[in-house]
Amino acid sequence: MGWFGRKRDAPDASEMLRAYNEAEAARLNGLAAGSASSTLPPSTLSTSGVIMGDGELIVEDVFTITGRGLVVTGKVNVGRLRVGDAVAVVRGASEIASTEITGIEMFRKRADEAVIGDMVGLLLRGTVDVARGDVIRVATSA
Repeated sequence: MGWFGRKRDAPDASEMLRAYNEAEAARLNGLAAGSASSTLPPSTLSTSGVIMGDGELIVEDVFTITGRGLVVTGKVNVGRLRVGDAVAVVRGASEIASTEITGIEMFRKRADEAVIGDMVGLLLRGTVDVARGDVIRVATSA
């Protein structure tokens, strides 16, 4: 089983190669910029000051699960996301929708929160127009 009960097929060779190329390009860009921390795995980075901020996730895939709702998958790249957080869907520079996180799943287990570096599936309330590359960001209270 995979994201919220949906069976996830094993990635094929082209998908694994794409993921490797993206990771390697990011690592090389970090080295070129002189960032020493970019060569360390996420588990060894000191993120205690950053985790407390508002969370952000870049959408990698989108699923609609009958009876459950919309699930977006991706990696948390800033802060922390929690169940119950009001979030905004950002495409380009504009906010296109707002919704709420009703569930988080990591490695086939439910979780209450996700922090930097976690690969997660977010169950979102309602029907929202979300596509690969969109950003799910914790909504700022005005």
